[in-house]
Amino acid sequence: MENRSEILGRILRFAKPYRWYLVAALLSAVLSVSLGLYAPVLIGRGIDQILAPGQVYFDRLLPILIELIVVAILAALFQWLMTLCTNLVTYKTVRDLRISAFNKIEEVPLSLIDSRSHGDIISDIDSISDGLLQGFSQLFTGVITIAITLVYMLTLNFKVGLVVVIITPLSLFVASFIAKHSFDMFRQQ
Repeated sequence: MENRSEILGRILRFAKPYRWYLVAALLSAVLSVSLGLYAPVLIGRGIDQILAPGQVYFDRLLPILIELIVVAILAALFQWLMTLCTNLVTYKTVRDLRISAFNKIEEVPLSLIDSRSHGDIISDIDSISDGLLQGFSQLFTGVITIAITLVYMLTLNFKVGLVVVIITPLSLFVASFIAKHSFDMFRQQ
């Protein structure tokens, strides 16, 4: 039986023709996450313009609110683009995988086909589809969110950022452990 990296490599070979969609999804994820993390900074700046009841610098607050609206719209747009691109990669990859599977079924002897359920192959491909769709989306946004958050933290408060940098490898180890065991459970299912 093949190990995980061989299986993933074979699946990713089917996705290779659609790598530009992956690049677009990655860029969209970077922009979406960056804008999403910038929004709280703008909210903080807006709150700073409110000193007390009746003491609001509306002339300073209005440009911040306009910028916040633009940031929110752009973040949503890039999130949509990322989702569109990952969906295209996933569905085109799965389509090619299904075509390959059906072509293979046509070539194997009937005795082998009769000894196995056809639904198992389709079910496996559907599982791969779900895994690819969730994997691309979560991988892109997760890794990028961590990286950009660390940059923000180091920029805003170096000491707190440094603590997070030290703790992050532990978090990544835990995430890796969970992902590995989730994959094993997924494969057993």
